Amino acid sequence: MNRQDRLRTLLREYIESLFVAVLIALILRFFVIGAYKIPTPTMWPSLLAGDFVFAYKLPYGLRFPFGATKYFAYGKPEHGDIVVFHYDVAPTTPHIKRVIGIPGDEVAIHNKKLWINGQESQYEVIKSEGEFTWVKEEFKGFQHELIWMDRVPGQDFGPEVVPPGHVFLLGDHRDVSEDSRYWGMLPIANIEGHVFLIWLSLDWQDPMMGLPQPRWERIFKLL
Repeated sequence: MNRQDRLRTLLREYIESLFVAVLIALILRFFVIGAYKIPTPTMWPSLLAGDFVFAYKLPYGLRFPFGATKYFAYGKPEHGDIVVFHYDVAPTTPHIKRVIGIPGDEVAIHNKKLWINGQESQYEVIKSEGEFTWVKEEFKGFQHELIWMDRVPGQDFGPEVVPPGHVFLLGDHRDVSEDSRYWGMLPIANIEGHVFLIWLSLDWQDPMMGLPQPRWERIFKLL
């Protein structure tokens, strides 16, 4: 084999490898793992504005590009899952909230405290800074932190039963989040994936030389 033939062979192998790599990346992007940016603080303190997250999409079905129908969905949301979803008010924009109620749960909120199936969730105050209070909430065996704003009165809800094929969602920054208290239960078919990792976090509040500062402690943080 002469030099020109070797170059052709090398170029062909390179193009084939590149094509396979791009194909695998597209398959992962559309069907397995999605990447999303957190634009607002409605999931603070779990997720901050400027976090970039990965969501596992496969359990909630395969949706081909530019199609609306899902296939082979087998996943069921669990209490406490952070999920990416779309809803009718803004069908083209992905949103991220926490699953609070699953089908059959009776959900109510009184004085900012969550009740599920007639049982009040457990609360522990972690700290207070200014108008914000960090609280640990425990319900259905799941614990997580949330934020209350001391000067904002709580909005009561329910009780309402989550219908079949739906979930009840809340943001962790309870007093600023628009969620199922406002636009109702979400069809499970609208869920796109389960958020599992923060892979990058950038703070635009105090930029250096016009560039955001990385939040190193949040990079590659599992949720």
